[in-house]
Amino acid sequence: MPDNTKMDDIFDLGTWLGRKQAFAAVAGRSSAADAECLRTIRQKKLYRARGVTWEQFCTQYAGISRSLADELIRRLEEFGPAYFHLAGVAKITPQAFRLIAPAVSEEGVQVGEEKIAFTPENAGRIAAAVEELRTRAEARPKEEPATGENRARSLGRARNALEEAVTEIERASTFEMDLIERQALRADLEAAVRKLWRLTQVVSP
Repeated sequence: MPDNTKMDDIFDLGTWLGRKQAFAAVAGRSSAADAECLRTIRQKKLYRARGVTWEQFCTQYAGISRSLADELIRRLEEFGPAYFHLAGVAKITPQAFRLIAPAVSEEGVQVGEEKIAFTPENAGRIAAAVEELRTRAEARPKEEPATGENRARSLGRARNALEEAVTEIERASTFEMDLIERQALRADLEAAVRKLWRLTQVVSP
């Protein structure tokens, strides 16, 4: 039997559809869970269970265009859940998020020694913090690109550091770990993969 007929083993598609008949038409109003559901539906081709294409599923069942659905999935894969948590309480564009991404986590926005949690009551403070962080990032002087020998040396150090990190992670993965330790290592790896994926977009030709 095809995998896409075993919906109960993945998540309750019917329940999700029932919740999201009025799926928000603005990316900032959608949650990371919504984007994750859309990604699972697309990856597993679960939309076929409704006898429709991915594009038809988006418009007929999710209530959004295919382009917006694909964009939400791209944002999840590039930024992770933190983007959606922030977008839920403050207006933010992908371009602006890239500037302040180091200060944003799933728990909140870090400004100096303070972390502002993602709550409706903090919406005003978060918006102000985002503007402050964005302004700082834009004002930060850009480094001159390394050239010649310095550039080669810097690239070599980066490659060596990456190889050493991967080797150390491979070694650590062989340790006997309890469930919590495994979950923590997996979370760290997933966060690292997202950051590395963003870097591949920066260096893409």
